[in-house]
Amino acid sequence: MVATHTPTSELARTVRVETPEQVELGFEIADLGSRFLALLLDSLVIFAAFLGLLLLGIWVTARVDVPDPLLGWGGMVMILVSFAVLWGYFTYFEGFHNGRTPGKRGAGLRVIHEGGHPITLRGAAIRNLIRLVDLQPAFSGMVGGVAMMLHPRTQRLGDMAAGTLVVRDRGALELSEEELEGMVGGRRSPPELTDEAYAALQRFVERRGDLAAGARARLVGQLADALADALDRDTPGDRPSEDRLLALYERERDRRGATGADAIGSSPLVAALVRSQGPRWLEYRGLVRRAQKRRLESLSPEEIERFGMLYRLAAADLARARTYGAAGPLLFTLERWVGAGHNLLYRSGGRTWRALVDWLRSGFPRLVRARAGFVLLAAGFLFLPAVGTYVAVTADPALARELLPGGMIARAETASDRAREGGRYVEVPEVFMPVMSSGIIANNVQVTFAAFAGGILAGIGTALLLAFNGVHLGAVVALFHVEGAAGLLWEFVAPHGAIELVAITIAGAAGLILGSGLVVPGRLSRSAALADRARESVSLLAGTTVLLVLAGLVEGFVSPAPIPRATKLVVAAVLGLVVVTYLLLGGRSSRAVTDDPGT
Repeated sequence: MVATHTPTSELARTVRVETPEQVELGFEIADLGSRFLALLLDSLVIFAAFLGLLLLGIWVTARVDVPDPLLGWGGMVMILVSFAVLWGYFTYFEGFHNGRTPGKRGAGLRVIHEGGHPITLRGAAIRNLIRLVDLQPAFSGMVGGVAMMLHPRTQRLGDMAAGTLVVRDRGALELSEEELEGMVGGRRSPPELTDEAYAALQRFVERRGDLAAGARARLVGQLADALADALDRDTPGDRPSEDRLLALYERERDRRGATGADAIGSSPLVAALVRSQGPRWLEYRGLVRRAQKRRLESLSPEEIERFGMLYRLAAADLARARTYGAAGPLLFTLERWVGAGHNLLYRSGGRTWRALVDWLRSGFPRLVRARAGFVLLAAGFLFLPAVGTYVAVTADPALARELLPGGMIARAETASDRAREGGRYVEVPEVFMPVMSSGIIANNVQVTFAAFAGGILAGIGTALLLAFNGVHLGAVVALFHVEGAAGLLWEFVAPHGAIELVAITIAGAAGLILGSGLVVPGRLSRSAALADRARESVSLLAGTTVLLVLAGLVEGFVSPAPIPRATKLVVAAVLGLVVVTYLLLGGRSSRAVTDDPGT
């Protein structure tokens, strides 16, 4: 599909896209104010969801005698649900509800891809992960706001990366099926006269009492001759011409009041088109509604064939309606219905659980190997600062106080005493292990989201985040080494550390791939390269999320558990071997599955 940007006024801009059937569909770009209103409404919904979760937790703990073991699991559920609301709200509604969150629905907006296609789950994920950058500094939204003010299509950074547009959803202009049925069935006949003829007849009716008898008679004769065909059709009989003109005017006025020439246009060709093709449009609309509720595949083979034929005919009728000069509401209705059919025919196929499993088994490790250069570069940004910081803190332990929070300093200084007493790196009662695990999962996944989003800043944000985490890692290891408690640290870190560090490194690679679209776009334009690499990099990010869920479960339930150190080291060795084998060998024996699970 070809997209063009057509400014129609200072306040309204239109993007027109051409379907494979060579029919143009128009979309009005949303302005900054309406987008802010949608964000405000969505923020209120999210706030209400968090408030509801909080009140539910308070009510349960106050009214229900919950056994201690279940308290921990309940806390885990609350943390994970809160995380899902915070990070998944926009992605879920845009990806599964035709680009409309509750806030966008209230503001009359929706999100589409630049080619006019409905937004995919992958596109929704990209634009909403990069929202983290658009909301800066300090969640003020200034970055995104400035980007939208400067961009001719009001795109923020997330829209640029995802290749999406926020457009007005002008549903209020759409003719109802009842209105169209009335036109088709004759209960509400379309106008017979052109706008010019109706205007002349209306002027005569309004001024006839002021005309002299001779002038009035001449004008009646002229109008009767000009409107002879309409008079014969509409008011046959032997009545005087003036009475017939008045009757024609009253009927035409009623037609325009009921259906409105404003609704379909005054051209007789348009009226004939509505009467002849209207039944097919209504049949087509019925199939569209069914397919929208249960997907196109829910129709029978005969209905799918019929749907395709009616879609092509409706697209051709839309082109004819434009040629005949149809009015805005009819054009918009046909455009909207044709667009809905286009979205159903050309949308990306749905993903089954089997497809997701196949992608995790083969597609993700293949993609990691294919982008090994970026993975190594991300590893350099993470581990070189870690090694440098380790050397510096080992040489000057006082430097650790400049790099680490007070709680970590205190834990390191008491670690050797705990080790001698048979203690562990951290003491976690079993009842709180689920809470610890879910908190770790949420925190680590957010770090990888930030690493990905930082790529929109030409990769600089990703590199800085990796380096920051590397400095923290090196300082912690060095401080525990200086305090003589390195064994205590490694006993805790080893079981989950390999998975966690690998996942963060791959997420960093995803951010660097995203940034490379701006730095080295190749033969593509920077905007095209950015959107292309965003689709690839978010696939890597999806895989790291799965790895971090596994790492968080191990860190919450195994790493702090009172089990022998040797057992933890065996767990670490086994998990490390599994991850390395998975990434190096996964998918080598099967057909390539490189597409991500959210297309």
